[in-house]
Amino acid sequence: MFQRQREGSFFPRHVLSIFILVVCIISLLWFQLPSKALSRHLHAPSEKIYDVYIQGSQDQDASGTGDSRLQPGDVYAQRNDTGEDGIGLPRPSVDFTTSAIDIPFEIYDPYPDYNSKTWKEMWKGAHFACEGPRGVDVNGNADDMLGAYRLPNDALEPQPIFGSYKDTGLGFGYCFERHARNSAYGDEDAAGDRLNNRPQPQKVEWEKVNWGRLQRECYNRNRGRFQEGKAPLSMFRFPTHEDTSRVNETLILPDPAPNSEHQSYRQWFSNSKSYKARNAVLLRTYENKKYTPDNMLHIRSMITELSLHSGAEYEVFLLVQIVDLDRHIFSDPAVYQKALDDFVPHEFHNISILFNVPLLEAWYPKVGKHNPKDSQQAHMTQPVQLFSLLRPDFDMYWQFELDVRYTGHHYHHLEAIRQWSQKQPRKLQWERAGYFYSPFIHRTWKNFSAKVGELTKGSGVWGAVTTTGIAPVGPKPPTESAEEDDFEWGVGEPADMINLMPIVDPVTTYMMFRDVLENYPDGKKTPRRTAPITPVIAMSKRLIRAMHHSQVTLGTHMMPEMFPESSALQHGLKVVAFPEPVYLDISDKGPEELESIFNNLTEASVWNGYGPHRSVGKHANYWWSSGMHPEFSNVLYRRWLGIDMEGNKTDDEQRLCLPAITLHPIKGL
Repeated sequence: MFQRQREGSFFPRHVLSIFILVVCIISLLWFQLPSKALSRHLHAPSEKIYDVYIQGSQDQDASGTGDSRLQPGDVYAQRNDTGEDGIGLPRPSVDFTTSAIDIPFEIYDPYPDYNSKTWKEMWKGAHFACEGPRGVDVNGNADDMLGAYRLPNDALEPQPIFGSYKDTGLGFGYCFERHARNSAYGDEDAAGDRLNNRPQPQKVEWEKVNWGRLQRECYNRNRGRFQEGKAPLSMFRFPTHEDTSRVNETLILPDPAPNSEHQSYRQWFSNSKSYKARNAVLLRTYENKKYTPDNMLHIRSMITELSLHSGAEYEVFLLVQIVDLDRHIFSDPAVYQKALDDFVPHEFHNISILFNVPLLEAWYPKVGKHNPKDSQQAHMTQPVQLFSLLRPDFDMYWQFELDVRYTGHHYHHLEAIRQWSQKQPRKLQWERAGYFYSPFIHRTWKNFSAKVGELTKGSGVWGAVTTTGIAPVGPKPPTESAEEDDFEWGVGEPADMINLMPIVDPVTTYMMFRDVLENYPDGKKTPRRTAPITPVIAMSKRLIRAMHHSQVTLGTHMMPEMFPESSALQHGLKVVAFPEPVYLDISDKGPEELESIFNNLTEASVWNGYGPHRSVGKHANYWWSSGMHPEFSNVLYRRWLGIDMEGNKTDDEQRLCLPAITLHPIKGL
């Protein structure tokens, strides 16, 4: 029967065979295209000069079978010995399995040379050392400083697949071991440790420490370094009629009219060249949060390194959401205090600010979705907006989720981010922000930026992308078109928004919440941008006030991964996607394929929560929680702490020494 059908077919047998063969060849070619086509042509023009070296997977074992099973932290980059453009590197001698044993130890001090002649020529006032938890000034006191291990001069730390230490000023040449990093902050397991050849820090009765008092006194000693502002309040309050009727005055305009109540950005920017800017660091938490020893070490280290050592350039707070609506925290001071006693360790009482859903609803009645179950997720910026009104003495507001960890020094980290961002031009800022920078593929930041310029033909977004109902607060571009600017506009200007992840147009992605926006007059035609995650984000007072204004007057709503980014786009503000070092603990994909998975917006990318690569992110040290535990961040952090996934102590002889790495999410610790 089948023979007859073939004989009677329109195609002769050999023609049909050739047709099938051609289809197969085309199909094979098609599936080879994504590694280049999906990466949106951002590869460097030369041949690939990197290989991914995975310990145990390329070298066969004695049986000749090889071990392709990847162990957490075993991946690092190795360049081929091509010598092209003078950037060929030797194989690193330190990787994620390196012990701190036999590596030189020293106190890690990344702070400026305060009060030096050069420093005084730049800044007003003088830096005064601040008292720490041991009752003495922290500056120069080894007990209040972390230690690090200097790598040999001929060794570099493992190279991340995305982002860079060298290009950004994060630096390299040091690794951090848990006891040397945390012993100053009460790491009890470090007692009796002699690996780092330093005496154990003086013990502290931590429950008696008042971090709020220490930070306030630190500011008072150094207040001559900062611009004077309005007297700050100590807790949130419900809005008054004046708050609503004068909401326009909260905006910060480039050049407000004379005698206007608006703040002048131009005047602030002029003063910022001599007065040091102040930064608020807001750690997001909630009622019933269990403050583990690891949480306590993390918070203490942030306060000491960011605030006390710097002379109040930063100040750290806890923003605590009270979910139980039966606790009327704003009706009775005793109820407020009882919530503090129940949910916050005593040493953090005076740096904690409580909020709840009724407070957000009162300030933003035109915004929907204040259900207690989704308010924390859907309205993460609203408490920050209110904090900006409560504490107008800050210029920049950093928001951290409490499941973020950093193995390096916090001040070095945030200052490197802030200073690098300030050096970036506005021209092509949105276009550069739309990609992961990979030294494996793009080689240098300069080459990466040039490639972006080629793709956009040097134009791109220029100034505010306006939408109905929102009047931009950002400045007008100095030229009619981007082509007329030689990458000068914006250089030296502090960024209004900094994210550690790329920022893209969600309309071109398969992200689930790309069309979740409300009360924008232009509806789904509203110009917008989004990041995949925001565990760490920095926003200027100018941006935050614009966000507050639109939510009060229009009731605008987007998901928190979109709202700050979109507001910056609509107001013509300066935005930077900082190339934070990101490692991927993955064995079956090379740099080009990984770059193509991350640097494309099609269905076959990490931007698609339901796509074929949705689980790739769990292999990164900084990504979202996919619900598929254990994520690489969790596994690596536990190895660094010397425990397994169940919390049991493991063999302590290894003493893993890691580069300065941002880890998220860290769960169960």
